[in-house]
Amino acid sequence: AVVLLIQQTDADAALELIEHTLAEEPLLAYRFLRFTNSAALGLRSSVESLRHGLMLLGLSRFKAWLQEMLPLASNEPDMDPVRTGMVMRARMMENQLDAGDEELLRREVFLCGMLSQIDGLLGESLKDALHRLPLSDRVNGAILGNSGPYAPFLELATALEYPNMDKVPALCTAYELDLGEVNRTMLRVLTQLHKSAG
Repeated sequence: AVVLLIQQTDADAALELIEHTLAEEPLLAYRFLRFTNSAALGLRSSVESLRHGLMLLGLSRFKAWLQEMLPLASNEPDMDPVRTGMVMRARMMENQLDAGDEELLRREVFLCGMLSQIDGLLGESLKDALHRLPLSDRVNGAILGNSGPYAPFLELATALEYPNMDKVPALCTAYELDLGEVNRTMLRVLTQLHKSAG
């Protein structure tokens, strides 16, 4: 993924494509958010999304950071199943939103889903991992306290993962969501993931 991102940056790919590629790599995305929020970088405002970080950093500095990440990326064990599960949860949450919801909200909900399992890649507690990022109360509340406006989306996305599927109908009823629409969303997300893998 690091090499692909460097190639996309060299080719002046659209920011949306670079953001999408970065979002498909949870550990790299987490490291990017930590980097853009580090005191050493000295950005004037805190960075709460991948898009915001890319815009503030600029593609040339982003490429320089990616080149620093190359040795780390090549030494990491193959975490594809974990990564795919994290991205699937994030995409499920993002796709549960109404079509008219703004992009900023979609990005934050995606980030919430992705970071909800980052402890598995980092080998430390969620609380410690999230403490290093300037996340909104909505994201922290959903992940750490099962509270706030994103909590139902996270709970439902988690329930859609095996072996929790039996909870889905009750959650749909509790949160007034249509079970058929939830199933269609899941199929859409699986199709998207299959396309990006192939």
